[in-house]
Amino acid sequence: MTTPAPPDDPVVAAIRTNIVFEKMIVSVLTVAGAAGAAHLAISLAVGGFSIGALGPSFLRAATFTLLFFFTAFAAAVAVGVPLFLQLEKRKLRAAWPYAAAAALVGLLVLSAAGAAPGFEEPWRALYLAPGVAAAVLFARKMRPFWEAARRAEEPVARTVLRLH
Repeated sequence: MTTPAPPDDPVVAAIRTNIVFEKMIVSVLTVAGAAGAAHLAISLAVGGFSIGALGPSFLRAATFTLLFFFTAFAAAVAVGVPLFLQLEKRKLRAAWPYAAAAALVGLLVLSAAGAAPGFEEPWRALYLAPGVAAAVLFARKMRPFWEAARRAEEPVARTVLRLH
């Protein structure tokens, strides 16, 4: 029987990073699909449901979904994974740093696109909701891993609590 690898092993760190990136992308894909469906439903509800409105509404929803996915993918690569690595060093395992980072990245992207929320159009703040939802979903998916890491860091004096 071999002994487990130490937590600071580079191979273990690379595996953790890959798992985190996978969980981020799955969360982004899930929320992108839900946000696209909500965009389509709202567009059809506000504009009136008709066969003529279905095509343009679908194209707007698909465009929104693709733009959200591409920007969230880039944010996961540029901000999400480095943020995870820094928070793991500090052993801070919570949803709020990821949600705050997602809101900030969303605000920066909206500002760059000229669609930032403001006093004239405060409803644009709803564009931040999918990013924050993806961050919260990511934290929910990471909860078992964080719990396992917390248990691994506890002293070993515990006995086996249950067998499966």
